[in-house]
Parts: sequence; C-alpha cells; structure tokens
Amino acid sequence: MTKIVVFGASGKAGHQIATLAETRGHSVTRVGRTPGLTAESAAGHDVAVSSVVDLTQDPADFYTAAANALVTSGVNRIIVVGIYTLLETAPGVRVIDSPDFPAEHRPFCLGHAAGIDVLAASTTDWLVMSPAGNFGGTPTGRYRRSAANPSDALTYEDFALAVVDEIESPSHRHTQIGIASA
Repeated sequence: MTKIVVFGASGKAGHQIATLAETRGHSVTRVGRTPGLTAESAAGHDVAVSSVVDLTQDPADFYTAAANALVTSGVNRIIVVGIYTLLETAPGVRVIDSPDFPAEHRPFCLGHAAGIDVLAASTTDWLVMSPAGNFGGTPTGRYRRSAANPSDALTYEDFALAVVDEIESPSHRHTQIGIASA
C-alpha cells in the first residue's frame, strides 16, 4: 500500500485518480482547494499527485510555488497533471511554440512550464503526465503514450489508470509524457 496525497482531488482528473488509487487499496489523502498545496500537506506521503489550478493567481507564481512546495515536502515521488500545449510536436518544438498559438493562452501555459522548470532543477523523482489531445469520449480501460496530437482523445478514467499504474510501477522519471486512450 502506498500513501498518496492528491492535490486537486475535487477536480475531474484528481477525483478519478484518488478514487482509482483507493479502489486499488492505497491510502489516499484528498486535498481540495482548502488547505491547498503545501509542503506540510504532502509530508509523510510516498507520492504526491498535483492536479491543481488557481485562475485567480499569476500562473507563473502559482505553479512555481506549487512545485517548490512539493519539492521541499520530502515526498518520494511527484506526479503532476500537465497540459497538452507543453508536449512536443517535433524534437524541441512544443505546441505552444507554434506561430499561430493564441497569445492569450501563453501566460497560463508558461506558468505550467515554470513549475516544470522547478521540478527539473531539483533532485526529486518527478513526472509530468499530460493528455496528448482533448479530454472526452468513452472510457476504454486502456491508454497509450502519445505525442501531442489534437485528434487524440483521453477520458479522465483512462488518464487515472495511467497515473495509478505509474505510481504502482514507475517507468518514467524526470520527463513529461503524453497520454491518450487506446
């Protein structure tokens, strides 16, 4: 049994991840908006899953602070629910790097990237798992790794399966991966 804390457990992805982890016999602490993501809330857990957002704050400040709290918590492994726009469409080229990417979405995406930079600069065992396309469709009970592809679909249930499988059998470290339903 793994002790898991899920930040953002009241949201769609976080709720599915927490529920599946509990079904598989793990000890899960669910954290919603209050008290929020703090190092104290993560301390004592084996794995922290971060599926958080706060649209009232500057994204770079929020995601940097969230990543710093996770890194300093002492938790053994961090899994962050990332975003599609930071996945690569070609080596070294992310979706956000496209010249026609909407400028109004850049600050939020770059805020996520700033949080990943904090993780990457740490010695912590971390992984960012992102939907490779859009959330939606009917759960398949299967998933696959995928590059950024807007035609890929992913259900919250299949995404939770990928996250909990990664918790139980870590196979990716210090990177961001895309996930799609199979």
